[in-house]
Amino acid sequence: MHTSFITSFVTLALALSASASPAAPAKAAPPAKAAPPAKAAPPAKAAPPAKAAPPAKAAPPAKGGKAPAAPAQTKAAAAPPPAAAAPNDPQAAQSSLSINPSILQNTDNGQNPPVTGQSAADTSKNNFANLCMLGLPATPITNGLQITTGSCNPIPIGNIPSVDNMPSSKFQTPKNLDTVSSGVTFNIVLATKGIELGTFTNAQKTYFANPQKLNKQGQIIGHTHIVMEAIDSITSTEMTNPKTFFFFKGVNDAQDGNGNVEVEVTGGVKPGVYRMCTIVSSATHQPAIVPVAQHGSLDDCVYFSATPGGVPEQSAADANAAAAAAAAAKAKADADK
Repeated sequence: MHTSFITSFVTLALALSASASPAAPAKAAPPAKAAPPAKAAPPAKAAPPAKAAPPAKAAPPAKGGKAPAAPAQTKAAAAPPPAAAAPNDPQAAQSSLSINPSILQNTDNGQNPPVTGQSAADTSKNNFANLCMLGLPATPITNGLQITTGSCNPIPIGNIPSVDNMPSSKFQTPKNLDTVSSGVTFNIVLATKGIELGTFTNAQKTYFANPQKLNKQGQIIGHTHIVMEAIDSITSTEMTNPKTFFFFKGVNDAQDGNGNVEVEVTGGVKPGVYRMCTIVSSATHQPAIVPVAQHGSLDDCVYFSATPGGVPEQSAADANAAAAAAAAAKAKADADK
């Protein structure tokens, strides 16, 4: 019993001692130190990835675009959407490489329904804008040049006048079937109307290079040409060769108050018979274009002769015949005496 009492006393004493000692609980506190995980928050510092954004600094492409990646992104952002059409502002559209939908032709091939004797026309979704690519490089674009081996001209026809403003031309001198003195300077006088003459661009650099334009009155702005070809006779039916001509003059003068232009043929022409025609044109030398297919000729042609002294051949023949007849009559009269 004594031993049991002692054991109980010791157990009680140890229990009281444990509860009375404050140091022990303090050591148990270390778990609180485990709180340092809060310091583990440094991951927030790992945010530096944001600094990794330096790619933004690559924007210096403005300094020369040495960083290829950046320029590529810049160009991609600046590039207009592929389907972008030309500006709706008519003036701004003149520098656009796109075709504004408002000017796209939508006609068919002309054979819906088919018409006997007619051929189907070609159609295009882009006004034939890239037509000349089909012939490259064998067939070059005209590009303002007179290419004797042939070319493809991508320039549109341009503005077309009304039927009330179609050009008309008529030679005043020489007139049809006139006779002029060979080897003698003479003047050609041509009357015109329905066109504003006097605009003549450099034919060596701007040939067919602009669309046809109209003035405020709706008339073609351009000029005319005069060409003479030597032919066998007034009644000749032989074909002429367009590569061969006797006289050619581009008239860059405006009409006078009477609507006339005048060209001097210095030194005249050799004895013979000639066909003389006009070629009325727009400013950049393309033949004038008018609004309807059925119309009178915009140009004039006359036939004239050149002889020594300007005596008509028929008149000379008639004079010779008359002289011969007179001589024969006189001879007969003398014989009857």
